[in-house]
Amino acid sequence: MGQTDDNIALERPATEPIVDEGELKTLHQHGDKALDFLETHEAITYTKEEEKAVLRKIDKVLIPLMLGSYTIQYMDKSVMAQTTIYDLFTSLGLHGQQYSWCSAIFYFGYLAFQPILARLLNYVPLGRFVAYTSLAWAVLLFCTAGAFNYAGMMSIRFFLGVAEGGISPAFVLITGTWYKKNEIPFRITLWYCGNGLANILQSFISYGIGHIDNTGVATWRWFFIIFGILGLVWAVVLWLFFPDSPLTAKFLNDREKSIAIQRLKDNRTGVTNTEFKKEQLIEALTDVKVWYGFFYAIACVVPATSIANFGSLIIKGFGFGTFETSLLSCPLGVVQDMTLIAVGYIAYSYKDTRCLMQILCNIPAVIGSVLVYALPQSNRVGRLLGFYMTPTTNGSLPMLFALTTTNIAGHTKRSVATSVLFLGYCVGFIIGPQFFLTKEAPRYQTGFQEMIVLFALSSIMPAFYWLFAKYLNRKKASKLQEMQQQGADQHIENEEFFDLTDKQQQHFVYSM
Repeated sequence: MGQTDDNIALERPATEPIVDEGELKTLHQHGDKALDFLETHEAITYTKEEEKAVLRKIDKVLIPLMLGSYTIQYMDKSVMAQTTIYDLFTSLGLHGQQYSWCSAIFYFGYLAFQPILARLLNYVPLGRFVAYTSLAWAVLLFCTAGAFNYAGMMSIRFFLGVAEGGISPAFVLITGTWYKKNEIPFRITLWYCGNGLANILQSFISYGIGHIDNTGVATWRWFFIIFGILGLVWAVVLWLFFPDSPLTAKFLNDREKSIAIQRLKDNRTGVTNTEFKKEQLIEALTDVKVWYGFFYAIACVVPATSIANFGSLIIKGFGFGTFETSLLSCPLGVVQDMTLIAVGYIAYSYKDTRCLMQILCNIPAVIGSVLVYALPQSNRVGRLLGFYMTPTTNGSLPMLFALTTTNIAGHTKRSVATSVLFLGYCVGFIIGPQFFLTKEAPRYQTGFQEMIVLFALSSIMPAFYWLFAKYLNRKKASKLQEMQQQGADQHIENEEFFDLTDKQQQHFVYSM
């Protein structure tokens, strides 16, 4: 059976010009939703001042909502780590590696949801999706207070992972559909600061909750009750205010919507498309950049689990008391957020520095891990300061998110690539806790050996991505020059919203 016009148009190599009217019509039919908007609205010109005003309106709505969501989500998924110093082990009868498995099972749920997520992110409006999943995770967290044994905690943590499994991938896509290429790294680091902010807030909230007694309810259960209620309130806020896309945003008028969309043309990654395209799925699964995201996420996340799941136990193991430990966890969040803001600002201010930022973020983490591992146990201040250096690694993951959302075009391909990245993210969180052996507490020698090796690997891998992106850009530039010499290079109005992949677009330029 021969190929249809649809297949020919959608699978056309980037080096072949579009000359047939039938193929052009097919591309319009399968294009981005933004294409429909632009073709049914009058073309406009706008000033830099107008664009800046629209960007400010977008920032005022999106950044607080995403930052707040990420803060609450991180507190919700890491609250179990805070309860470890308030008799969680005794109350549930945990022993051996059971706590590690309670940490890891969350990411089995997260992992199980990713293949489904790749389809859902094509069909469900992103704003509604964020609100639905936020409500689900808040309810599940509240129910965690009812766990009475290891099996109960394992079950509820699995489903909590399913509920939270879509937030980060959705936020990566959302950032790519509202912001220009150069704006994306800084915006991602801003909402990713929710992790560090959560560490700071959680330290003080935990200190307060730790003083709740004589209520007939175990102290550790109050953590899940209070954070669950907070999550329920926030889900209502998201339902009321989180926009689905620039096409339907209530806080923008028609002219502002046109500006918000037209300013994204240079991204060449589109806004939204509800059609799942099989050819883009295949291209995503055979793209080296996609699998780089998978393996780099593992290399980053496995050592980062020490901070997320074992931070309180590690600090207490240095010889500090329960309440001291709650407060001494606060600087971990401060270091993380300072790193994120600095890295995001540099990547925003200087072109093609994302890979460089990943390298620089992991060097202090290597040094800090070595200090904790090598210094004698009696030097608790030196070991604590070394541990405070390790959160700098958290600046490298948002740079990976930025590389993925700007270097992968085609809505289906980008959804699949994001899900593959978060598969690696889940694998990292599943593997990571297994290196922190209960029998090695409080020094956790194996855990810190793993941290040193993988932080070092995370410092090297971005150099290879940079070289590969450089090679791809040279290759595209050479092909484009050849087409120009043959008179085959052409630009079609609004072609940036044809929902073609980065490989199919002859003018696509990769960021580094």
